[in-house]
Amino acid sequence: MKTLLISGAAAALLSFGLISTANADKHAFNDAESAVDYRQKGFSLIRNNFVAMGEMVKGEVDYDAAIFAQRANDLARLSHIPWQGFIVEGAQPGNDTDALPEIWDNWDDFKERAESFISDTQNLAEAAAGGSMDDIKPAFMAAAKNCKGCHDNYKD
Repeated sequence: MKTLLISGAAAALLSFGLISTANADKHAFNDAESAVDYRQKGFSLIRNNFVAMGEMVKGEVDYDAAIFAQRANDLARLSHIPWQGFIVEGAQPGNDTDALPEIWDNWDDFKERAESFISDTQNLAEAAAGGSMDDIKPAFMAAAKNCKGCHDNYKD
């Protein structure tokens, strides 16, 4: 049921019409507060999927190939979501956010990390489709390392 809810939430978010960070002059938000809320909710869904998969990778819960693959596919779709919430004027630090000013000071690096994260999550979904933890673990660790690196540099 949780997977269905997460998949439904992802589909709803995707239906709003995502934009790339290259289209900074166009966005789906009326104000900065909405943009911050959107990106935070997107990251929350990403976190929920990462935690569930991480528990399986670490052996804290039994590995279920079907559930893992669903989570990995959800993560790959969700990985596109939060980034447009950073390009809205006023969505920088100071709006109840843990985002550091370094994001906007180092925009090219931040954007490159976001693109790498999207690629890493796609690779994880592809590895999960095979069902082998031997293939999944390195792909999971690459996505997790990328995610942590961004947190280390750009999250308070």
